[in-house]
Amino acid sequence: MAIEKLTKVHIVCFKEDRDKIIDELYNLHLLHIDKINPDVVDGGDKYFKYSVPKSSVSDRITQINTILSYFDQMGLNEKGLISSFLPEDEKFTEEEFNDIINNFGLNSFYGKTTELFNKYTELQEKENALNEEKKALIAVQEFPFEFALLKGTEQTESLLLSMNLKDFSKMISENEDLFNKNAVYQFSKKGAKVSFVVVYLKDDKDTVQSVLKKYKIEKLQVPSAFSGFTEDEARRIETALNEISKEKNIIYSKFKEFNKERGKLYALLDYYESLESKFKRTNNTLEGENTVVIKGFVRTSDVSKLKKIEDKFDVSIVYSDPEHYDAIPISLKNAPFFKPFEMLTKMFGLPSYFTLDPTPILTILFSLFFGIALGDAFYGLLLVIGSLFFLYKYRGNRGVENFFSVFLYAGSVTIVVGLLTGSIGGNFLPAYFPHSQITHFLMSIRILDPESADGSIKFLTFAISLGILVQLFGIVLNIIINFRNKLYAEAIFNGFGWLFFIPGSILIFFIGQYPQLKIVTYGLLIIGTILLLVGGWMSVRQPLFKPVAALVNIYGIRSSYGITAFLGDALSYSRLFVLGLSTSILASSFNLVSKLIGGLFGTIGIFILLFLLLFGHALTFLMNSLGAFIHSIRLNFLEFFGRFYDMGSGEFQPIGLEFKNIRIISKNQGGKN
Repeated sequence: MAIEKLTKVHIVCFKEDRDKIIDELYNLHLLHIDKINPDVVDGGDKYFKYSVPKSSVSDRITQINTILSYFDQMGLNEKGLISSFLPEDEKFTEEEFNDIINNFGLNSFYGKTTELFNKYTELQEKENALNEEKKALIAVQEFPFEFALLKGTEQTESLLLSMNLKDFSKMISENEDLFNKNAVYQFSKKGAKVSFVVVYLKDDKDTVQSVLKKYKIEKLQVPSAFSGFTEDEARRIETALNEISKEKNIIYSKFKEFNKERGKLYALLDYYESLESKFKRTNNTLEGENTVVIKGFVRTSDVSKLKKIEDKFDVSIVYSDPEHYDAIPISLKNAPFFKPFEMLTKMFGLPSYFTLDPTPILTILFSLFFGIALGDAFYGLLLVIGSLFFLYKYRGNRGVENFFSVFLYAGSVTIVVGLLTGSIGGNFLPAYFPHSQITHFLMSIRILDPESADGSIKFLTFAISLGILVQLFGIVLNIIINFRNKLYAEAIFNGFGWLFFIPGSILIFFIGQYPQLKIVTYGLLIIGTILLLVGGWMSVRQPLFKPVAALVNIYGIRSSYGITAFLGDALSYSRLFVLGLSTSILASSFNLVSKLIGGLFGTIGIFILLFLLLFGHALTFLMNSLGAFIHSIRLNFLEFFGRFYDMGSGEFQPIGLEFKNIRIISKNQGGKN
């Protein structure tokens, strides 16, 4: 349980050495550069200014991201459901990485891919236009003339129309003279609608249009590219679409070849993003007329390594301890067993530098809560096997290893809880193999049955008791933190006050059964009440409000806790009982329903039985695993962390080369060429 000790450093150097020193710090990868305000120097706003990076690599990062987006839009990075949540696992040796940085022609590669992608986009647009023409052609496929007719002549104009059959007949009969003079040809009839073409003299344009306005007529749109018969246009469109498809396939195959360089692009991305981070961080330095000031934090264990800077350059480095007013970055340091759960701690937010790292406690509590909430040995075994598989497949990838280690721990606890409660795929063994020796043995080690009335009460009591203990432990941690930060009054009156008052309040309910607890119970209540009243009294300055503050302190308005908050938080742990019971009941229900339905279908019933079992248990496993994860997170982050946790600053990030998309491996592990 450790937040690494940091040392605050100020490096003062000559302006001409600034870039060389920054490069050296970048190579050492140990200094977290912090923003320094010129106002801290008397007249600093006059004599100092923020430095401006002399170079930027953002254009190259943009090029790489653009190329990767081309690959994605071409469908070259499709993944399965599980793999889509996992990072890329590109591996290179140090020699291969350096070769990529020095020799990969990014500008040329970007130019080629951009030219090809633009060509592909043009073809896609042409293909879309041709498909629209194809749709339009289908709508008028019975048109018997060349479409050139619709373009008119010097003397005539044409319209392609559609309307109701009744209205069409009425229009023709009412305007017989007009349409005898001008041609009307019906070429299609579909249900109650007809399609027809009108060819009229330009001199009669106004008359024809005034007649048409009297009726509900739909104008059929025909692309201007149409000129021949429908068969000719269909052949033209299909021929053009085939040509476009061939060109697109050629471009796609070239992109598949380019996609083989994806790993190298990730290597370049890590390199340039590290440089960009370096340049952004150096914006936090201050420049004077002749000197530069660099402020930052370094792990205390690495302070000696900064001697290289002092040996190589004419600099002055001032070391000091971080103060409460500093925005101190946080570096967590845990044993390998607890390391994976730093991921969850960071998910909530890193702790303050002057508090405690909760990661080891989170490891135990999360695994325990998850195991109780899922509570089935078979599902726990599935989690363990799945986690081991991905740990093996992605061995060496720290992020993936941490993620699946969390579920490995949680799954292991789930197996134990499932065995102790007799839930192994629900009641699968008693339902299908009631006389098996394995069934008898596994049922013999069960300590309670959550589905029985007595077992449910015991399970619920255990869950709430666990919640009470966790809440009290949170108060203990709060007391430790307050003592460390020399907040003695807060630790004594609020911390010890609740640590005495809450157990005393609980023990009241057991006095009738255990009279010998009276002295301890009343002693705890009296001491706790006095401490809380004094704490509330001291929390305000106005004498008139001191009695009120003392009384409401017990309720929790003035203090960091409260009796109502305790009751709500403790009862919240009953969700562990509900989730664990629901897993067992749901799994058992699927077992019984599958057996019943399978038995109705004779010889083929075995296949139906297996299908229903597979579907039912897969659904139960996914739903309840998700529920166990969410509620275990909630019980830790909301109910437990709320008792002692103080959010801190950002993560300790020393300037240097960071690998986010690739891994550097040794030669004997084998890299990529």
